[in-house]
This record gives sequence, structure tokens and C-alpha cells, in this order.
Amino acid sequence: KTGFITINGQLASLTGKLSKYASFYSKKALEKFSLNNIEDWVYLMRLREMGTPKKSELIYDMISEFPSGIDVIKRLVKLNLVVEFPDLEDKRSKRLKITESGLELLVKSLPWMEKSSDMAFNQLQDPEKVLLIELLDRLNTFHKTHYMNVRTSSIEEAYEVLVK
Repeated sequence: KTGFITINGQLASLTGKLSKYASFYSKKALEKFSLNNIEDWVYLMRLREMGTPKKSELIYDMISEFPSGIDVIKRLVKLNLVVEFPDLEDKRSKRLKITESGLELLVKSLPWMEKSSDMAFNQLQDPEKVLLIELLDRLNTFHKTHYMNVRTSSIEEAYEVLVK
């Protein structure tokens, strides 16, 4: 559009902005509940799907920095939405489990979160949504396979791996 920003730069900018809009709408939906941000809700939802992962497994799955992930987990434990318990095989690790209160919050908040999703994406027709899902899923799959290998790399090293 501007000639200055590349097509990849435009994609990065637009996906970043869309993420912010979706977060804004989700925050409105969560005002009715004890969570104040989408990240806490997504952690809770992902924990429900994963079962009883180690803390580190959940944090890496959420693509979070470790200190930020620990902060989210502490908030969820403090709200009695998640419990920590020792890992029987690895004494240094703790595992997590969603509580009944956490499950109840997800059930009650899901219709509101669906409204926020509608607000974010209802401008698209269903075939456009399917196409967008296919494209984003392809990118997600690619990055998921490389993320753990490049997360501690320099930009030059990561570029070599990701832009062959």
C-alpha cells in the first residue's frame, strides 16, 4: 500500500492489529468474570484441553515467556481456578489441573467469548473464514514445528532456519 512496507510487513501489522481488536472485545466479555484478560482465559481453556501438564509444558504450549507464564499460573491458582501438585516422576516439576471452579467459569464465559469472536470475525462470509483458518493453520503448523528450535537463537540464526 505505502511502497515502504513489504507485503510480509503488512501481514504482520494487520495480524497484530486484529489480535489487539480480538483481545479488546474479549476483555469486554470477561468483565463479568474474575478474569481480566484474554491470556488468563486462554491458559485456562488450554489447561482444560491438556489435562495435567507440567507448568513448563503449558507455558511453552502457550508460546509465553517463562516469567509471564508463571505470573498467569499464579493468578489462576490464587483465584482457585487451577491447582498445582507435585509431579510424581520429576520431583523438581509441578503439574497443573483445572478446578471445578475453573471449569464452571469456562462454561459460563464461553457464550460471552463467542460473542467477542463474532464481533471480531463476522464481517467475513463463512467460505472466507474457512480459507482464513486454512491459511493461518498452515502458518501456525510451520511455526509450531520450528519455535522451540529458534526461540533462543539470534535473529540471523532464526532467519536462516525459517526463511530457507
